[in-house]
Amino acid sequence: MALEFRSETTKIPQTTGAYSTNQSKPFGEKVRTAEVALKSFKLDAVGGSRPSDIVQVTVRLQSIGDEDVEYNVTTNYSGGNYTGEVTVLVIADIEYAR
Repeated sequence: MALEFRSETTKIPQTTGAYSTNQSKPFGEKVRTAEVALKSFKLDAVGGSRPSDIVQVTVRLQSIGDEDVEYNVTTNYSGGNYTGEVTVLVIADIEYAR
């Protein structure tokens, strides 16, 4: 039993409003339990800066497979079209085979 930490960056394509994507991070060993945390994010307005009421980034643990951790990334930038990236820290308690 050991904790492993892995970072994964999700690219956000040009979009408007809310964007959501499911991602998976393999660990190669049995995952006993896991959690995800927001490490960093960048949302960039397309076509120059403009005022915005809402900038939102959320990461949620979806499920734990045998050797994979599945999570969801949701972004929202109310100022119009945007692109960006979100980096997620995946923390897993691994059970190594003997």
